[in-house]
Amino acid sequence: MSTLYKEGIANATKKTLLFHCLLIEPFLSIHSVLGLILCNYLNASALQIAILTTLRPVISFLSFYWGSFIQGDSKSLRWNLMMAHALSLIPFLFVPFFPCVEYLIFASAMFTLFYRAETPALMEIIRRNLSKNQRETSYSSATGAAYVEGILLALFTGWIIEHLNSGWVYLFFFYAVIGLVSLFFQARLEICETHHLLEKRDRFSFLEPIRSGLNLLKIDRQFFHFQIGYFLCGGGLMFAMPAIPFFLTSHGFGFTTLFTSNSAIKEVGMILATPLWGFLMKRFRYETLSGVVFICCAVFLAILQFIYLGVGALFLAYFVYGVAQAGNHLIWNLSGPYFSKEKDSSRFTMVNVFMVGLRGCLIPPIGGMVCDWFGPEKSIFFGIFFSLIGSLYILQPSVRPAILQKA
Repeated sequence: MSTLYKEGIANATKKTLLFHCLLIEPFLSIHSVLGLILCNYLNASALQIAILTTLRPVISFLSFYWGSFIQGDSKSLRWNLMMAHALSLIPFLFVPFFPCVEYLIFASAMFTLFYRAETPALMEIIRRNLSKNQRETSYSSATGAAYVEGILLALFTGWIIEHLNSGWVYLFFFYAVIGLVSLFFQARLEICETHHLLEKRDRFSFLEPIRSGLNLLKIDRQFFHFQIGYFLCGGGLMFAMPAIPFFLTSHGFGFTTLFTSNSAIKEVGMILATPLWGFLMKRFRYETLSGVVFICCAVFLAILQFIYLGVGALFLAYFVYGVAQAGNHLIWNLSGPYFSKEKDSSRFTMVNVFMVGLRGCLIPPIGGMVCDWFGPEKSIFFGIFFSLIGSLYILQPSVRPAILQKA
């Protein structure tokens, strides 16, 4: 394959990745505040909000199996990516016909299922078509551009929701349509073939992907160490998340303030931090940077304890959360290509998705019960504790003690 031809594929991949991030961002901006919409406009019960909060990570467990259909060839990768992307958004095209709590919870579950499910194929395509430095630079640039878009969308979306009757119903529809435009770019993208093909499977097996993932964790101790650290910190955040909406509303903040903090302010943190994370990822081990991300998560939850001081503390908390989310988004998504080296990365990314689902099955229900029995402050405290434990764990050397990674 000629150098010029490879450069053409790389440039097309960068463009596809950029449009993928930009076109899905409008939908992500409104989906991120679905819980607030259900509470404020559909009078959702605490049980329904708990179901929504719990269902999102639990459904990620099923996302793990979507990646098992990847056979390794470019046609399989493209089909896997495009089908998952389409199925994640299509249910929201029917929100104008079913604007009720139950349907929105169902649609959100479908989005979470397939939005997670498209990640292994997308990351494997990026690994094949881009070099390591190109991956980190292109992915951080694309997500950074999407975060800038997110700030403008937060202001527009918040105004529409608050001032137009049932405006949120039609925003879900239009933003889903915009997100589906990505299919045009995905269909036209050429994907480099690889010598490391996955074994062909004639029929679906429920246990085979789990066995494959467990075997991968046994073989790659560094990747296992990474997963345990993420399980502890991610579990801490999941423990606290069911309590946060009740904690915030109990302090009397209005919808516009909460939407601004959860969207615009968080996006500012993500915009400012994304180039820095992208720069650091070329020079430091992902485990080291993950430890810093986990500390930021703990700081976010700690600052929430002081929001009684005013809206400034709330905005500061979500700014720090945006910094943490920017690093988490880059590291979590690119960890598959990072740990796989030149091997097929979809197996590594599938383990990432599986672990999100596993902790989603176990931890949010416990966090919800602690919130009900002892109050939201206790749930948030446990979130801080586990985030710090995760940071201390992942900063310990697993296989090699070197902090600096060769660029």
